Amino acid sequence: MSRSLFSAVSGLRNHQAWLDVIGNNIANANTPGYKSSSVVFQDILSQTLSSGSAPSTNLGGVNPMQVGLGVTMGTISPSFLQGSLQTTNRNTDVAIQGDGFFAVAQGNSRLYTRSGAFTLDANGDLVEGATGYKVQGTAGAIRISQGQESGATPTANALFKGNLDFSVPTASTYTSTFSVRDSVGAAHTLTITFTKAAASQWNWAVTASDSSISAITTGTGSITFNSSGAISAGASQSIGVDYVAGAGVADPQAVLLNFGAAGNTTPITGLASASTVTLGSQDGLPTGSLQSFAIGSDGTITGFYSNGTNKALGTMQLAVFNNPAGLLRVGQNHFQESAASGVANTGNPGTGGRGSLTPGSLEQSNVDLAQEFTSMMLAQTGFQANARTIQTSDQMLQELVNMRR
Repeated sequence: MSRSLFSAVSGLRNHQAWLDVIGNNIANANTPGYKSSSVVFQDILSQTLSSGSAPSTNLGGVNPMQVGLGVTMGTISPSFLQGSLQTTNRNTDVAIQGDGFFAVAQGNSRLYTRSGAFTLDANGDLVEGATGYKVQGTAGAIRISQGQESGATPTANALFKGNLDFSVPTASTYTSTFSVRDSVGAAHTLTITFTKAAASQWNWAVTASDSSISAITTGTGSITFNSSGAISAGASQSIGVDYVAGAGVADPQAVLLNFGAAGNTTPITGLASASTVTLGSQDGLPTGSLQSFAIGSDGTITGFYSNGTNKALGTMQLAVFNNPAGLLRVGQNHFQESAASGVANTGNPGTGGRGSLTPGSLEQSNVDLAQEFTSMMLAQTGFQANARTIQTSDQMLQELVNMRR
């Protein structure tokens, strides 16, 4: 009689524990990155009433007789099924599509999470908005300082476009100005004068009135056109820009004037139409300040600068585990490495079985409310059935007590 009572008590306890798991899942149905848990029961060691016997010549075998002693919880396992993604349009929010965890740290304490609700703190560190834990990348904590600058680029190539009028008489001139940038990004204006030397030839000379420029070296040359008006000689030439002492820039500066060589898609022509030569483009850039950044699907964080350049600021990494179900939940959407999970294997998103990143989104909880409500009804039914077993066992015990009267 007592066996049924103890078995039913174990049933009550474990169905209540199952309901606890279900309740926690439902409570976290809207928690970003939350992973639901499920319960698996197993029976407790049975009491053997008869061990049974093997068949003999005259008798068949007899099966053992055992009475179970109740139920216990075998496992509570997290489900790492993908949660749906919700667009937030915040450039610091990131969702993982596939396997892996973000690594976050507070000092030497490293934890793992599926929630990518990140933000920038006052130091420019990418952190969890709720905890301040620092998001880890290839070089440790990821820092995106809004005041950082992209260095200047001195002009090395100047590409010209337009036309030099074939029909004008010899000795005719055409003048145009163009700018180059020095090693600190400052712009300097130069003047190029074209002089018609022959029917299909123009000479040119570069001069400077900028007080910071002391001289232009190899600043003269000539361009020859064929009968179709295309350059046949003198398509490019390098000049030297010398700066005055104390200007604080790299000196001398070589600038390749490209009138129609490789790389110039709009070369100068020598046709019978008005002269229009101007600078098409040059590759010098001023100093730029960081304006914005974006996180790519491969984890690369790219900064965009006011001078039109961009560069990688860091790379977010993901951690995978041989047995993610062995991770310990420690609250605040965090998991902790354990002996059961194995050590973290970190690397770039999209490599080694790691998922890719979806910026501007958050992964939602993977709790299936329909499944949880179904499980809740089963847990309730199991609890009620075990309570009925206790009630029935108690009535039978009362009958035994009453037999003494």
